[in-house]
Amino acid sequence: MVSRREGVLVAEQQRKDRNDLVGSRAVIVLGAILVAAVLLITSYEIWRQRTVALSSSATNLEALAVALAEQTERSIRNVETVIDAVLESIDEGGGIENANSADMHRELRERAVGVPQIAGIGLVDSTGLGVNTLVHWPTPPFNVADRDYFQFHRDHADKAAHIGALTSGRLSDREMITISKRISGRDGSFKGVVLATILPGFFHEFYARVLPPTHNSAVALFRIDGMLLARVPEAPGTKLGKSYAHLPDFQPGEPRSGLVRGPSPMDGAMRMVAFQTLERYPLKLNLSLDEGQLLASWRGNTLRLAAFGVTATILLTSMVFLLVRHMRGEEQSVRQLRDSENRLRLAQFTLDHAADMVFWATMDGRVIYANRAACERTNVTVEEASTVTVAELDPAFSPEMWQGHLATLRRDGTVRYEAVHRPRKGRPFPVDVVITTVMWEGQESLCAFVRDITDRKQAEAALAEQAISLEASNAELEQFAYVASHDLREPLRMVNSFVTMLSKRYGDKLDDEARDYIAFAQDGAVRMDRLILDLLEYSRVGRLDRPLVPTPLGQCIDLACRNLLLAIDESGAAIDRDTDFPMVMANEEELVRLLVNLIANALKYRAPDRAPRITIGAERRDDDILVTIADNGIGIAPEYFERIFRIFQRLHGRDRYEGTGIGLAICKKIVERHGGRIWVESVPDQGSCFYFTLKPAPTP
Repeated sequence: MVSRREGVLVAEQQRKDRNDLVGSRAVIVLGAILVAAVLLITSYEIWRQRTVALSSSATNLEALAVALAEQTERSIRNVETVIDAVLESIDEGGGIENANSADMHRELRERAVGVPQIAGIGLVDSTGLGVNTLVHWPTPPFNVADRDYFQFHRDHADKAAHIGALTSGRLSDREMITISKRISGRDGSFKGVVLATILPGFFHEFYARVLPPTHNSAVALFRIDGMLLARVPEAPGTKLGKSYAHLPDFQPGEPRSGLVRGPSPMDGAMRMVAFQTLERYPLKLNLSLDEGQLLASWRGNTLRLAAFGVTATILLTSMVFLLVRHMRGEEQSVRQLRDSENRLRLAQFTLDHAADMVFWATMDGRVIYANRAACERTNVTVEEASTVTVAELDPAFSPEMWQGHLATLRRDGTVRYEAVHRPRKGRPFPVDVVITTVMWEGQESLCAFVRDITDRKQAEAALAEQAISLEASNAELEQFAYVASHDLREPLRMVNSFVTMLSKRYGDKLDDEARDYIAFAQDGAVRMDRLILDLLEYSRVGRLDRPLVPTPLGQCIDLACRNLLLAIDESGAAIDRDTDFPMVMANEEELVRLLVNLIANALKYRAPDRAPRITIGAERRDDDILVTIADNGIGIAPEYFERIFRIFQRLHGRDRYEGTGIGLAICKKIVERHGGRIWVESVPDQGSCFYFTLKPAPTP
């Protein structure tokens, strides 16, 4: 028989065994949770790094695609401006019939100066026969009646620029991109075509300069119908002029811009592609990078993270196994202490292997701990780390600076600042520092998380240098425009003076036709002088960088009306205006010039059957002052709302309204210099209303 005492001992042993079993199971469960956590964290980090790599690359790719599309559009717009100027010269010279002259050839060469993308300019008549060219004089015989752009303009009265297919030139074997416009007679009949050519190499060189050198990046320029016009770098088997109209990107209803991922039809690589359709022209730009190369570094990190996860899993599993076997016969307090030690060990492991530098320091700035990243970046060993002071790491450290940080810490609990760390070997590097206070073993200590921001600082410096370079370039362009316009007036005065002398001295000896020629020359000189004066005024806007100060808007409106008093009286105009106008931040001289131009426009383009009535008002709109100048004149068609603010843009011939087409461009430049924007709303034959915004003056 089992004695009572033996029964009690057996029961106690059974309870202890049950407790041990429960404890062992708890440790096993805890170990499984830790293993799952490590695997989950590893998997999440792998997924996060891939997401971050793709997301940041997509953002940068889309931003660069927008910038490249805008620059491409500006390049083509410059060519279109030259074509418009040639069309105007043809019209003034009596039509395409009179364009086969050395003077026109010389003018074509002068028009192309400063527009490097233009490889050639050609004039053809309504039969497709060449009339004049930029490169050849006398003009050799050639005919383009079979070309798509000629047939398009012959069959369509559209005055917009046409982007032709990539073809070989009639006078050369080079492939080129054509930009053309229709020459129409006064009755709207088809008279011919003005065409300018751009070599694909121009876009190749431009894209190659800005293309990112990494990730096998590529840029391609297509017509909206899928024809390839340019690609950098060239892909094996890819030919310029080939059609990709079968691809989904060029199907009807596709968005104008966006981001897609998939295999490239040109080189077969899996690519991330940012596409952007040009606003003004039927062209589409694709900027892409090789997704495989983009994720190469991520794959390396994945292998390292996976190895870490497997190692951590093996270590944790082994640790759990040892703990379970060791805990048999241990009391509950020992098991709890062991669990606590394991957690601390895991926390220490995480801290030691953190990517950022971590320092523990006393309140007087003496380092008592530095993790592995901190030791590597400061070139000290783990043993030496406890002998380093903050003053040795930070050249700007001073007792006064340290006391200021301590005051902020005690008030806010955290302080953040940028500094420069000086390693014992190597060059100093910039860092971002975050310090918090903690209680450790009954004493107040500091914990600093430090991140190396060398890459960020270099990027900021590069951006700043680029901004300075761009500002200097803009200043040089403005100075050039001012000096060139100013110097042009001197020979023009001489031409006008001698033509006037010729008219006075020999006018009675000439026939009527000769006197008409002299009158035409004088009128042209006067118009040219007026154009140069307007160019001077356009270049002066913002060139002196006059400060914006609180300015009474009502006083500027009074000055503008006084300047136009004679024109107001002659037209019989009525000016309706508010009685109370706010103070705005402006330069008074430029603001008066803006108001004079807008009111003078309302007087000039008045309706023939009614007296002009101009209404001027202003109101607070969000954070801006909205100024309105409305009239009851001839109005503007909606398709010209944007065009009228471009330089040299005229909607009417000089026989109806005088002007150079610069006034509203000056207005736009003044408003934008003041930090606002300008636009127009109009109904033809009913009137127009111009709006622009200014910043309100601060309330005293």
